[in-house]
Amino acid sequence: LGSTVRKLSDGDYTVRTANSSRDEIGTLADRVNQLAESLEKNRTARQRWIADVAHELRTPVAVLKGEIEAVADGVREVDERMLASLTEEINHLAGLVSDLQALALADAGALNIIKQPTDLSALAEQAADTYRHRLGEREIRFELEAGEGLEAVVDPQRIRQLLHNMLENSNRYVDSGGRVRLKLEEAGGIRLLLEDSGPGVSDEQLDHLFDRFYRAEGSRSRATGGTGLGLSICKNIVEAHGGRIEAGHSKLGGLALRVDLPA
Repeated sequence: LGSTVRKLSDGDYTVRTANSSRDEIGTLADRVNQLAESLEKNRTARQRWIADVAHELRTPVAVLKGEIEAVADGVREVDERMLASLTEEINHLAGLVSDLQALALADAGALNIIKQPTDLSALAEQAADTYRHRLGEREIRFELEAGEGLEAVVDPQRIRQLLHNMLENSNRYVDSGGRVRLKLEEAGGIRLLLEDSGPGVSDEQLDHLFDRFYRAEGSRSRATGGTGLGLSICKNIVEAHGGRIEAGHSKLGGLALRVDLPA
């Protein structure tokens, strides 16, 4: 087998065999292959991301274009129904752009997090006040167990956004007459648990709920008007705080979202 002899500074010698060189070349080749595979996955993911963004923008833009052209051609008159439709599509576009900006900042590591001692119980109460009426319009019972004075060092604006996105997810997908329950408790930090009565999701769907633009088939679908970005943003916010978010099956029959934040 050939060998390479190298003299060390203390006068000793070390023998480097051809087998050792071949092993190192093999290891290097494996790493090059892994790098190539990773680059290809990133390229594919980037292409899919661009395609998804284009798809999401195309629908509201097409609706706006069609409505405006109909008015310009004298086919339709501007009435309350049309204005409501235009407003809905514009709001959808604005929400999508805002979500995309938040994700872009997170990808760049520039998601602005300004931490300070924050009363999470108070934030939960504020979020509850916003959604209690909205959920009540569809006879969905909302329950809050927030305790008092549960504090953590967090960015209050981002945690408010987190609560909004989580509750909006339930608001969009829970069947009329259902239940939504938000609970805060101390658990080596602060734990937020949001549960709803469904419809639920399968084990396979649970693995993808935080993927961008992912929507579970069936009742939790695009027909509700969501962009498929809300839970992805939740994940970025939680991880930026050094926390963890998980999705599971709710005891109420639907989806459970659990967030653990350091105190």
